[in-house]
Amino acid sequence: MQVRFTCPACKGTHIIDMPETTIHMTCSLTGKHLKMTLGLGGEVKAKIVTDGEPESSPAESSESEEA
Repeated sequence: MQVRFTCPACKGTHIIDMPETTIHMTCSLTGKHLKMTLGLGGEVKAKIVTDGEPESSPAESSESEEA
């Protein structure tokens, strides 16, 4: 399935052919490793991955610091 998604690494839009529900790729502009999961209706959720673990977003890290 060909999908379009907003890249969390470069904030640009990429279009790719996604043959599986979860794939790993590298952003060509930043060189960062991404994990993408294909959801219902062709929605793509993309996360930056560092050393095998997804990076937390600023919103997630501030919530964990408050707890």
